[in-house]
Amino acid sequence: MVKKTISRRDFLRVSALAAAGAALASCGPKATEAPAGGEAPATEAPAGGEAPPAEGVVLDIMSLAEYQAPYQEIWNIYAGENPGITANVFAINEDTAAAYEAKVAGGYLAAIELTQEMQIFFDKSNYEMALDLSTLEFDWWDRFTFDAKNAWADLFGLPGPRSLDFMKGQFMAWQYNGDAMKEAGLDPRNDVRSYDDLVKWMDEGKAFVEGSGGKYDAFWKQGWHNWIFGNNYSECFCDFFADGSADRRVACWKGEAKFNAEDSPYRHFFQFYLDAKDKGWIPADMPNLLWENDMEATYISGKSVMMVHGPWVWDKAAAAGSTFEQVGLPATPPVDMDTWKQFALPVNIDNQWFIRAGVDKLPIFPNIQHAWNWFFSPDIIPLRCDAEGRMPLYTLDAPFETKGLQWQSVGKHIGVKGGDFGDATEWDEGLTGLVMASPRKKKGSKGVFDWESNGLNVWFANLYSGKWTVQDCLDEAQKNYDESYEAA
Repeated sequence: MVKKTISRRDFLRVSALAAAGAALASCGPKATEAPAGGEAPATEAPAGGEAPPAEGVVLDIMSLAEYQAPYQEIWNIYAGENPGITANVFAINEDTAAAYEAKVAGGYLAAIELTQEMQIFFDKSNYEMALDLSTLEFDWWDRFTFDAKNAWADLFGLPGPRSLDFMKGQFMAWQYNGDAMKEAGLDPRNDVRSYDDLVKWMDEGKAFVEGSGGKYDAFWKQGWHNWIFGNNYSECFCDFFADGSADRRVACWKGEAKFNAEDSPYRHFFQFYLDAKDKGWIPADMPNLLWENDMEATYISGKSVMMVHGPWVWDKAAAAGSTFEQVGLPATPPVDMDTWKQFALPVNIDNQWFIRAGVDKLPIFPNIQHAWNWFFSPDIIPLRCDAEGRMPLYTLDAPFETKGLQWQSVGKHIGVKGGDFGDATEWDEGLTGLVMASPRKKKGSKGVFDWESNGLNVWFANLYSGKWTVQDCLDEAQKNYDESYEAA
């Protein structure tokens, strides 16, 4: 068993670097090139889970670019505990993913990889590219608060899992410049409790920016991100309405309801973003705006006031030296129900950390197995949660709550009686229809929202130009579903 209590000094050092590390990826591509790797001596794991010999062993480990610095510090702890190990943490972005995959095709193998920037989801068409993690010596399966060992394998009827995660799914919340909001005389955290309140806030915020004499470029400068629109926003912004509920969305993916029906839950997603454009809350050229270089950079520099985002820009803004107060609230105050729901992506059972097939043939594979065990051990999970500002789905040895800014401002109050947003808030989380339907997806098909090839961007360009209606978007979704999935 890999078990060693890290020092309080190490914990504080890594926690302090979590925000600073986010600066590595702020406002544009900052990914480092994957290390070249090299020969290492053959090793053999000794009995009892002790660390194998490690003279001259180099482990190349992928991280999200936003969190490369804190992850390097985490792995430095491992290297310090295991003399002879060098841990090189590297990162890629979406725009460098193709070059990285070409390098892999040429024979490069990292020790541990991350699916996220490669936008890989393991299914029946690609699962053999990753090792079956159930075959590894691993000490911690009983620590996960969900069936991490069997959930993917049970869904697909295939041996697995092929990837592993341990955190609550990411969620998108409103995030805003509190100083600018005070200047505008607006207090959304206390005043927004319904969709009508949200509309009023957006209208007043837009008017404030227009009257700012150029101090602010935009109120909400939404940028484009194919994965977030196709997987997160498309689910999240249905939750304004009672008939946009998760069970109705899942029914579409099961083939029990139509994506293009008059009462389709997904109508709310497209209509909300069309309304946002028509009301001038977001720029009319939104499909052309870049997520990092336009939206994030404008917010971080204080030239826009708010956006709807995940946990990482809270840290990016702090790391970049932004001095304004950052505040947030849940994304979807209700239209026609008492409950204020906040969508969260499901726990990752088909993506995140993995070991590529072929790594098990490397002479340093015993070292990699030992490092994998350490990476998911109870002492290291809190460091990783604080690095990413997320909460664990994992039983720790002591109570834990991440210091992540998004969680502290928004997440910790949801579903909590007496929380900052009233008593009628609750999480909308669980496996999405997209995940549940993935075993039926035909190899090479578009999927419903065609996000993998960025086809959804074309839909929004057509919607915003008036070439398409919301119904046209829904008709395209149904057409893609019929073409992409075997019958349930």
